[in-house]
Amino acid sequence: MKMGLMSGTDERASSVDAVVNMVKKAEVAGFDSLWMANIFSLDAIMTLATAARETQRIEVGTAVTPTYPRHPSAIAQQAVTAASMANNRFVLGIGLSHKMVIEDMLGMSFDKPARHMKEYLDVLMPLLRGDVVNYDGDQYSVHNTQVQVAGVDDVPVVIAALG
Repeated sequence: MKMGLMSGTDERASSVDAVVNMVKKAEVAGFDSLWMANIFSLDAIMTLATAARETQRIEVGTAVTPTYPRHPSAIAQQAVTAASMANNRFVLGIGLSHKMVIEDMLGMSFDKPARHMKEYLDVLMPLLRGDVVNYDGDQYSVHNTQVQVAGVDDVPVVIAALG
């Protein structure tokens, strides 16, 4: 059995240094992973990549990074970079977020969230494998796009679901 910790957006995760120290302590305590929320505070991908450079074996992952505000090619580039910094110990957790956040706070349409996620994954997953993407959908049109970083394996992805 694997054991992991979840870091929210409270005072324990108020700075990059605080999260780095938390990840170091979790590794020393024997935890297998540490997951960090990505909402209204530090960028979880950047912060966890930094923390992973200070550790040897603990896996780090986002729980979760919302898809709507980030283009899949941009998040692929961030995730592959984080995986490189973490020696392939980074897991990208993504999700739709909530209608209230996406529409009311960010001013984006939350129409057809299932279609959004399908298209997002159609673009994101091949990019995380280093493949060239040519895709035309209702929400995304991506052509001749590729993300490659030496030494990075296929970045694992977990998808959050609500309801």
